[in-house]
Amino acid sequence: MDNKKIQNSFDKEYNDSLNKLYKYNSKLDGFKWFLDTAYRWAYGHSEHNVVILGTAVPEELVMAAGAKPCWLTGGSLGSTEWSDELVPRDTDPVSRSILGYIHRPGIDYSDSLFIIPLINDSMRKIAYLLKSEGYKICLVDVPPDRNDKYAAEKYAKQMMKMCTAVASHAGARITRNSVLSSMKSVTAARAALHRFLEVSRGRTDIITDSARLFVQNSYYLTDSFDEWTCHVEGLTREIGYYSSHSVRTEKNRPAVMLCGSPVLFPNYKIPFLVRDAGLAVYDTVDYTSLRSMVIYNRKLLHGNTDKLIKTICRKWLNYDPSPAYIKNDVMYNHILFLAQKGDIEGVVCHILKGQIEYDFELERIEAMLSEYGIPVFRLETDYQYQDVEQLRIRMEAFSEMLSQKKIKKVKRVS
Repeated sequence: MDNKKIQNSFDKEYNDSLNKLYKYNSKLDGFKWFLDTAYRWAYGHSEHNVVILGTAVPEELVMAAGAKPCWLTGGSLGSTEWSDELVPRDTDPVSRSILGYIHRPGIDYSDSLFIIPLINDSMRKIAYLLKSEGYKICLVDVPPDRNDKYAAEKYAKQMMKMCTAVASHAGARITRNSVLSSMKSVTAARAALHRFLEVSRGRTDIITDSARLFVQNSYYLTDSFDEWTCHVEGLTREIGYYSSHSVRTEKNRPAVMLCGSPVLFPNYKIPFLVRDAGLAVYDTVDYTSLRSMVIYNRKLLHGNTDKLIKTICRKWLNYDPSPAYIKNDVMYNHILFLAQKGDIEGVVCHILKGQIEYDFELERIEAMLSEYGIPVFRLETDYQYQDVEQLRIRMEAFSEMLSQKKIKKVKRVS
């Protein structure tokens, strides 16, 4: 394994995506901070006390237990090459990318505690591999059926076990005040993100859809939620100012919803292709974006430590769109809500090779969307870039179909 060659591949992928994002959004002063955040995350080499694989555990509980969470979510083709000798060739790219980050030369995770939610077989294999290599791990078993009458109790027990492990590792103690503080911090961050997405939606002449997605992804790259929240609010104000002082300069692109496997930085070939094909992303519906909907109002900020933890667990269990569940009703119901609003004209379903759990849901989603006359474009790919031109041709054809459908609809109305 040529580490120098792999590092060059990783650097190129990372910097190409950052440069492309900057090129199309350079007039937004507030956007530069998020680019710097992603760069620091990749090259800062900071110490990682508690590492979360994926996004399927409540970060507010990790924070309440005295740790600063670091997420490894995948998203990089370059990082997969650091795990090539560890897993089979056909392992899904997200798992390979996560393992690659862990085994990246120059990064030391020997003193870290890995929190691993067992949401699929790949995570179980990763847990076994890391344990056999001597890493400290904390397994979180997510109940597959949230309608099971014991699901809430089982989930709460798993979270309490996790809190105990994190607090012990961090040398801290979880208290009522620490839980309250973390709940308020993540609520402020998620509320700021919702405002940003609403203000920036449809203004591709001011901020590209890929940049909107990047700001959303950067939630999992920041060292400080409070600082991140402040910068999101500042960027929202800047976009609001441009919106009120400028006329739209781009044509009205067909609005699509991007769903399925999460699109994670730096592998942004899909949102870049969506823009090149003349489409606009109205909303992103996946297990990373929907978890940001978990917000705690004042009525929920009462009770002792155990009650607050159970409140967090109940919220997460009710709103968690994890592919671990037998039926992903959270994702289905949100897509249904958008379809009923009538704001989306098509759906791009992104399926990463090996993540068949999303294909299980697709048939049900397609049947529902057909009732609203909304076409679905299934796009299967991986983190490689060789299929870009093939995907471009297919996506341009989908865009043309949506455009013709829109023209016919306008003619009928007139």
